Amino acid sequence: MHSTTTGRFGRRSFGLAVGALALAACGSEKTAEFEDAGGSSANDRGGASDGGGVSPDATAGLPQLDAGFTLEDFTKDVTVSETLQLERNTVITPTGTLTIDGLQALATVSAEAVEQDPEMDEDGEEAEFAAAEGEVLRAIDLSFALSGADEDDWGTDDGLPSTDISLRAGGSQSHLAEITRDYSNRILVSVPEDGSAALVVSSEGHDQVVDLLTGEREEDDVAAAYYRDDRVQEPHHTFPVSIESIPVLYGGNADSEIDATVSFQATALTLTAWTERNGWAEPGGAWLEMDWNCETTIETSVPGLVKAGSFSATASLTVDDETTTDEVHADKLILSPSSNTEERTLVAAVSADTTAATVSMSGTFTVEIDGLQDSYTLDGSGERKFSTKELTVEFPQDDAAPSAQPSDGGS
Repeated sequence: MHSTTTGRFGRRSFGLAVGALALAACGSEKTAEFEDAGGSSANDRGGASDGGGVSPDATAGLPQLDAGFTLEDFTKDVTVSETLQLERNTVITPTGTLTIDGLQALATVSAEAVEQDPEMDEDGEEAEFAAAEGEVLRAIDLSFALSGADEDDWGTDDGLPSTDISLRAGGSQSHLAEITRDYSNRILVSVPEDGSAALVVSSEGHDQVVDLLTGEREEDDVAAAYYRDDRVQEPHHTFPVSIESIPVLYGGNADSEIDATVSFQATALTLTAWTERNGWAEPGGAWLEMDWNCETTIETSVPGLVKAGSFSATASLTVDDETTTDEVHADKLILSPSSNTEERTLVAAVSADTTAATVSMSGTFTVEIDGLQDSYTLDGSGERKFSTKELTVEFPQDDAAPSAQPSDGGS
């Protein structure tokens, strides 16, 4: 198995106690279907999936695995009864994306495949093992891809929380891995036919759940923003700003002008379920992050006499008549040929169903003449205020089931 985790990995098996408690079945957004060797689904055959199409007669009299049996790094050299066609097969966390790459139903497995002592049937041949009574066998292929982090630099100080995966059945939960790098695994599980077993994907105190019978991710109103179509918009829009020059007088007569150039840019707007600063969104909510920057250049022909003063800039983000602002202040500006640059991120609490946001920028700066140079003065005020027109950024919603976008690492 090619994976690295902070815990122990390798081929191992264990049992999960199946109690009276049960998880709710997977949501009804889309129905997963099994496909048999001939390519027909359970629905095509005139009925719902029967939990893998394994006839009780086919396994009658065979030795059984323990209830909740689980084996990591499971072999692919097995006979597959049916392959499940998955719809919601990704789970996005602040760290990255877990994908259910495949889910197969198995009727029986060999003793060697599940690391059991062989048992002989009445003909003296080695018998296959079946699932425990009331359970079915599933082979699950998992992979996890990190986002927003370099594997070689990963560590506890990087700001991203870990992602843990566990198996849950009834009142028992068994930890599989704490993921800190790209990860893959193939797991055999014996799960109850009633759908009460789940793969639990945990990060930063929030659990997302995958039904182990169907391989489908359950609906989650906390992480909902992660599964929006087109949740990342990258306008890279530069706002035009016009600033009136500041005249400079010498001995009361026109001498030169101080010119200022201000550039605002909204680079990206992202709907996300989690940010490093704020944690998870409220149920039904999301965080809208806007990356923006501003650059200011002050040019004058008498730089030794001009003193650049304070500067402030404000980015405004309005969603559903609620405005959130992000302000930057500088006590002293740098004169040309250098420029004053700020890169910022504004975060607003919005609805997970947000469809549009309005962006605008504004600010002010001041310049003055060095008080020791009595011959030079400014003609009028050395303060300039500026603002931009509004930009509307849309987040279209599709009526179809949402597809997963890559994790943004919280930013």
